[in-house]
Amino acid sequence: MLVVVNLTAEIVYYLDSLGVNIGQRLEMRKMFDNAIKIYRANKGTKVTKIKFTNIKWMKIKCPIQDNGSDCGYYVLRFMREILHCSEEGVIPHEYFPAYRSDKYSTEQIEEVKQEWCRYVFENIIISK
Repeated sequence: MLVVVNLTAEIVYYLDSLGVNIGQRLEMRKMFDNAIKIYRANKGTKVTKIKFTNIKWMKIKCPIQDNGSDCGYYVLRFMREILHCSEEGVIPHEYFPAYRSDKYSTEQIEEVKQEWCRYVFENIIISK
């Protein structure tokens, strides 16, 4: 699962490649809601009583993995696509048109694996 917080808009986007509903992850939701409340307090933002507890959570319809082992690769792929496609920090509810699918292909997962290996090799192993 990848959680992306837009503090300005007070929207918490979540992309869950296992398809679990956020209602089943109450502790995590509580933690992020509290983080936004702390951010508000530190910034001195005054909000109405209704808005205080009304932090918007948006489930993004994203590709779902068909096994229990590709979670990390899906999260890396989500991050990559968000960085390349997001405009002004907004993630469309139906996800990005170029990447809409039920699941990622083997080629898309392999691409992320190769990018990650290249990054580790060039920035960690060689740089020592």
